[in-house]
Amino acid sequence: MRRRKAATAAAAILSALALSATPSLGDPRVADLVQAGKIRVALFPPQYAEDPATGELRPFAAGIVSMEIAHGLARRLGVAAQLVGRPTPPKAVECVKTAACDVVIVGIEPSRAAEVDFSQPVIQFDYTYLVPAGSSLDGVAAVDRPGTRIAVVRNHASTFALSRIVKHAELVAAEIPDAAFDLLRAGQVQAFASAREALIDYSVKLPGSKVLADTPMGSI
Repeated sequence: MRRRKAATAAAAILSALALSATPSLGDPRVADLVQAGKIRVALFPPQYAEDPATGELRPFAAGIVSMEIAHGLARRLGVAAQLVGRPTPPKAVECVKTAACDVVIVGIEPSRAAEVDFSQPVIQFDYTYLVPAGSSLDGVAAVDRPGTRIAVVRNHASTFALSRIVKHAELVAAEIPDAAFDLLRAGQVQAFASAREALIDYSVKLPGSKVLADTPMGSI
């Protein structure tokens, strides 16, 4: 199975410098970060969940790697990592565009190329479906049929990719992953599309549900 690639987008030069063996302090792009003492990394759900008691950002399974990249960038540059939570991918990208953040971990998507620069891909993951207990949908081919409604998260890379592939099923968009999952839990849709790691997290909250083994976007 081939996997859909995602990457660090925006401020790609920071990734290149951080991944180099010896980032140059003479480079003004590095010097600015060193002077600030931190690199601000924008994240969005399901890359994180906010602790209701402390407000601390903690990762879903889908966000562990993103947070590791953030801390890895900081260590390589010799600065602190500041994780900045934003509710949606556009808000996270906006954080970089307005210089309120330095980098965002976001899927490589052609529609975003006019807004941000991309590094080379640094993460690989696949997108698939979560279906409820008792569902007859046993593979992605069965999902893309007339009458099937799929919950998706607006402006997520998985949704952009799925919209180019699905021919018969209806995509039902929600603003955040929790809202998309609620559509599935309430029986308003027959499947929920997202990154596999995120769906595994959500499946625990819906007894008997299953994450499909294959992926509709494996050929992209």
